[in-house]
Amino acid sequence: MRKWMNRILAMLFLLFIAVMFLVTMVKEGELYAYGFFKSYKSKLTEDATLFDDLRARISKLEYNTRERLFLKDEMRLLNARFQKLIGKDVYDVGGKDTIRLTNGAFYDMFTQESTDEKMLELIDFSKKLKADKNIDTAFVYCHCGVYEENLLPEKYRVMDGNNAFADRVTETMAASGISVTDSRDAYVRANLAPDQAIMYSDIHWTHRMALETAYDAVINMNKDLGLNLDETALLYDRFTDEVHEKLLLGEIGVRLGENIVPKDDVHVLYPNYETDLIYKSEKDGVITERAGAFEETVVERDKLSLDGENDYSITAYYVYGDYLATLQVVNENAPDKRVLVFKDSYGTPVSAFLTLAAREVVSVDLRSTTLSIEEVVNQVNPDVVVFAYSQQMLRKFDYEIAE
Repeated sequence: MRKWMNRILAMLFLLFIAVMFLVTMVKEGELYAYGFFKSYKSKLTEDATLFDDLRARISKLEYNTRERLFLKDEMRLLNARFQKLIGKDVYDVGGKDTIRLTNGAFYDMFTQESTDEKMLELIDFSKKLKADKNIDTAFVYCHCGVYEENLLPEKYRVMDGNNAFADRVTETMAASGISVTDSRDAYVRANLAPDQAIMYSDIHWTHRMALETAYDAVINMNKDLGLNLDETALLYDRFTDEVHEKLLLGEIGVRLGENIVPKDDVHVLYPNYETDLIYKSEKDGVITERAGAFEETVVERDKLSLDGENDYSITAYYVYGDYLATLQVVNENAPDKRVLVFKDSYGTPVSAFLTLAAREVVSVDLRSTTLSIEEVVNQVNPDVVVFAYSQQMLRKFDYEIAE
């Protein structure tokens, strides 16, 4: 009897997989094909090898499988609820080891191996940039997750490589002569509490934490590089803090479900002093231009909209712009310096706040361009190049630096 039951269950399981595959192909097959045969080329350089071509195709296929599989969201939520019912400490959903911190927030632990190869290439490029063009480099480390050790349950601290990796990166960068800002130092200097720095439902940090880090970056660049950027423009006391309570259900909340993860308050920060900016954003060939105050140009209030009929937003973190968009902002009332920021989703609000401290800020996410870092620098010709990155970006940094 048990043998037949096992066979029936196995058959039902295979049938379920077949149905998922067929429905996925009917609904999304064209996009799978487009990614595998055409759009994968967007990340290939002119001198790409056959191996590069194959890797790009597989990467696109993995992305589509992860993001477009039929019932993927329902399966993730069911998996998370089952793990909650059996009392697991760590939720293993979507390839992430997600743990509840002692303050109730959720955190994706860093257990994967990492390499310093690309970091050392960035350092070499920075030295060459200074020698050849007299352009300085600054590194802004955007810490993600645990700002106080006791937030992470003790038995899991030995498994998490977050702080050890951060220490190695910041210390190596500083030793090479790069101006380094560590958001962990900004957290201590601003005397913040964990809830003011990290999200409960999202992998990202708060906008307050981004502002404090941008403020420290301006101070450090002035001290280390003599840039004379406007430090006072980023003082938190000079900002309006507009609170939208229980608005955001971020990436972790979507992954585990709102019955497990609490929604986050969203703080929209903008200057309470007069500002006048010329704003230009470009994504996928679509250009947006605006002029006016910071809260009318840089702040994108449509990102605060609720998600369909739900009582939460899944986009509210991006109120300072889509990380894949290239941003150019001119602020005639700020010191005459041009700042080029290479950013990820953590660095996006940092670059937005920097528009208040310098005459011109250009910010680029390398995931949205086929240009190398060197080519972007040559186009912009900045006074300083800023890398504003989190660990997620640094650990899988595989972008072209220079020819």
